[in-house]
Amino acid sequence: MLFLSLLFWALLASYIVHILDETLLNGGFVQWIVDNFWPTYTWRMFFWFNAGAIAAIAISNLLFDSLGGHWVILPLIWVAGFVTHVATVHVYWTIRRNTYSPGLLTSLLYVIVFYLLIRYGLGSHLMTGADFAIGTVVGVATVGAFLTVGPTVLFPRLARPRANLQGIDK
Repeated sequence: MLFLSLLFWALLASYIVHILDETLLNGGFVQWIVDNFWPTYTWRMFFWFNAGAIAAIAISNLLFDSLGGHWVILPLIWVAGFVTHVATVHVYWTIRRNTYSPGLLTSLLYVIVFYLLIRYGLGSHLMTGADFAIGTVVGVATVGAFLTVGPTVLFPRLARPRANLQGIDK
């Protein structure tokens, strides 16, 4: 359990480093999102989303540290979600836009944590295959899907001004 706990706290540390990457490189993630997808995205939104995610990851880790067992699923959700985010946002859009997606380099830390969880956590039976599968599937379907579709498709569409339909004849 100690090994898994250390990996989950390493995920949180990786996330904080990732936020620094997204803040400092290539004009920053906020500007990159504004330029490519969502013109009304702001640093304030970036801050509050990341603050909430840091708190949620820390709470997930604390619950696993305190209760063990099936609570391993909560931190696994974050790991799997972030690994999905690596592939579907940072790698995909770097290739598609032919420009560095701020966060790409440090997002590889999530892949390393996920590999170590598979190799030494799952491989050494520190968690069950069912818990790993549930955490991974839920992480991909929730956190991964949200981070993939939210800033690139969903929120830009929701933020677009709607046409004024009052002046249109029926």
